[in-house]
Amino acid sequence: MAGLPVELGVQTLLLAALVAAAVAMLVAKYLTATKASKGPTFLIAGPQGAGKTALFTLLRYGRKAPTVTSVQTNSTAQLELPGLPGTRLVLHDTAGHPKLRQRLYDLVDVLQPAESLLGVVFVVDASAMARPEAAHAAAQYLYDILALTERRRGGASVLVAANKAELFTAVPAKRLRSLLEDEITKIARTKARAVSGVERSALGAAADDDDAPALWAGAPGAPFRFEVLESEVTALSGSVETGKIEPWVRWMEERVVQ
Repeated sequence: MAGLPVELGVQTLLLAALVAAAVAMLVAKYLTATKASKGPTFLIAGPQGAGKTALFTLLRYGRKAPTVTSVQTNSTAQLELPGLPGTRLVLHDTAGHPKLRQRLYDLVDVLQPAESLLGVVFVVDASAMARPEAAHAAAQYLYDILALTERRRGGASVLVAANKAELFTAVPAKRLRSLLEDEITKIARTKARAVSGVERSALGAAADDDDAPALWAGAPGAPFRFEVLESEVTALSGSVETGKIEPWVRWMEERVVQ
């Protein structure tokens, strides 16, 4: 019995730590909501090394600048697009490392219900997309974003910005779109098989491995296509390095005036 107060003290400390962590998460979510919902907003997302921060700098300041891998979100509420002078927009450039993507998910959670999210600019390094591991990693991140945006009626506008189009190895936008669809098909089917496996274990009965995955809206077993989604997904080539981002800027301007 002499050790009981010590055990209770440890339990109390652990409980206090859990409560403090929960409060911190709620405060962070609140700060995200108050900061993110102050105007029409675009989000920049994508894998590491795709050129997201370089695009943010070019859009915001009209010039290129040396960048390093982002570990935090770059934001501005002063974005003006060339075709819409005087219209101030919010732009968030989110980190691409898998462990830092929660910020992007939190922003989507806040902005989409508030109808402040104009679009997600998903930047990829088109020169790397011919490598299966790079295409798969990009598709996995895009899948996660779409699974989130599809929770609400109407989805979201998503631009797959195929950056570094000036390089010889760059995959054209049309081909990139197909590559991502093929990879998402594999990802979705893998998830469906995992769910089926859990169902078999829990129910002791066979489950259909072709059950429709989270993003499916077509016939079971059919290849995934972006057209089945509520979200509108567009793929356009461009280059931050050469400053040729006009197709992306026009896409953004169209989202503003819609």
